[in-house]
Amino acid sequence: MDVNEQITKVTWKIEVLSDVHSKSMDVNGQVTKVTWRIENFSTIQDKKLCSENFTVDGNKWRFIIYPKGDAVDHLSIYLGVADSSTLPAGWIRYAHFGLAVIDQFDRELSITGVTTHVFNVNADNWGFPSFLPLTELRNPERGYLVNDACLVEAYVFTDRSIGFISHELIVKTDSDKLKTKESDCVKAAMDNQRTTSTKAVEITNPSPTPPYCQIMVSQLT
Repeated sequence: MDVNEQITKVTWKIEVLSDVHSKSMDVNGQVTKVTWRIENFSTIQDKKLCSENFTVDGNKWRFIIYPKGDAVDHLSIYLGVADSSTLPAGWIRYAHFGLAVIDQFDRELSITGVTTHVFNVNADNWGFPSFLPLTELRNPERGYLVNDACLVEAYVFTDRSIGFISHELIVKTDSDKLKTKESDCVKAAMDNQRTTSTKAVEITNPSPTPPYCQIMVSQLT
C-alpha cells in the first residue's frame, strides 16, 4: 500500500443528538454531530485536508484540518461553508459549533473549542489555528493518536437564539462507548509510565482560513 492509499483511509459518521438541554434557556434541541476518524495520520503529506460535505438544516459544511499546522506548530482545525463559491452575493450563514480532538484513552481529557460565527463571503471558514500543540498531539502518553489514528468531532447548531454546545456536552457524549479495544490495549501497555495528565482546554479565539484544500476520500459507516 502506498502513502496515498494510506492517508485516504478514514471513517465518516453523522448523527443527530436529540433532546440536548440548554440550562440557560431551559429548552431542548438537536445538535448535528460529525465524527471523522483519520488513520495513518503521521503519513499525511498534504498541507491541508477537507472532509466530505455534510448538511445541517439544509446547508452544506465541511471540516478543514492542517495536520502540521496553519503556519503554527499546532494542529489547526476549522469549520467551513462547503458551497460558498456557488452561493448568491450577500449570503450569510450562522453557526454555533464545537470542534474536538478526542483523547481515546480518556474522553474527558479531549481538547475542545466552542465558538459562534456569522459566515459570509469574506469569512467562509472559521475555527482554531492553534488548537492542539503538535508535540502534545504526538505524545504517546496521550490518546490523541492511537495506532496512528486521530478522532476528530464537530458539533453544529444553527439556531441563533440558543447556545447548546459546550466542552461538557462534547466530552460526555458517548463517553461510555468511546474507548475502543485498540486504545485500551495501547493504554494498558503504558499505564506504568504515565505520571501526569492535562485537563481539557477550551479554545475561544477563532480566526479564518483560506478556502482551498485537498479533499480526503472517506467511507460512510
